[in-house]
Amino acid sequence: MPTVSVLLPVYNAGRYLQESVESILCQTYTSYELLILDDGSTDGCTDFLTGISDERIRFVKRKHNYIKTLNYGLSIARGKYIARMDADDKMFPTRLAEQVKILDENPEITICCSYMQQMGGSDIYNSGIQGTLNHFAHLLLLGNFISHPTVMVRTDYLRNNHLEYRHRYIYAEDYWLWSEIACSGGKLHIIPKPLLEYRVSENQVSRVHYKKQTEAANKIRNRLLNYLIERQTGKTRLHLKKLYNAYILLNEDGLLDDTQIFYSFYQLFSNIIAEDED
Repeated sequence: MPTVSVLLPVYNAGRYLQESVESILCQTYTSYELLILDDGSTDGCTDFLTGISDERIRFVKRKHNYIKTLNYGLSIARGKYIARMDADDKMFPTRLAEQVKILDENPEITICCSYMQQMGGSDIYNSGIQGTLNHFAHLLLLGNFISHPTVMVRTDYLRNNHLEYRHRYIYAEDYWLWSEIACSGGKLHIIPKPLLEYRVSENQVSRVHYKKQTEAANKIRNRLLNYLIERQTGKTRLHLKKLYNAYILLNEDGLLDDTQIFYSFYQLFSNIIAEDED
């Protein structure tokens, strides 16, 4: 059985898919299966696979429904770990090896991710936070800082906690999943270097579906905030609820925007966590 299941959903990926697949087949780590899930492509982007003979590749054709296709991939993965990958990105050769090493040596870690580098450029995305984070729900109040195509997660953790992607949060489905893992006690490790080349294009979800993505992200942040408040006890929870209600009124009066409110609560919960750890 493979140690890693690389989950690669594909929808009209054009000429980029072959480069992505080749970067996976060139990994220094070899105990993996590559699940290529064709989500109803019509551009023939997977035709080149007929010329590749590699027993690690499992190719599945599906009707076009991105979230169902992703969840189907989670359900059939045979690996101990699931590594996400996008059809227009490229892995650096040691990506799988470095992430497997972290998860093998640290069984308490649920998710391992990394920074990512702009393809053909020098820009590094989602840099700054690094190392092991025992608590990261409050960090997610600031936004989704976990790069989806760099993630490797424990398969058993998802299945034991009945976690999967939700269509309700489409275009922010990964953000939803990270918030669920954070709220269920999962731990995160961020490798402080890029292990993936990220392609920037005009067709990216964050550009084409910006409005819907923002709406879904705000729903997730509000859910996270309610979770963080409710898990407090005594006077602390009471004070936080009063502060939340006051912020809502100020927001309705146009004196505070959503970003300011979430940042303020992020700072508060950072202080609470620091005190608890002391």
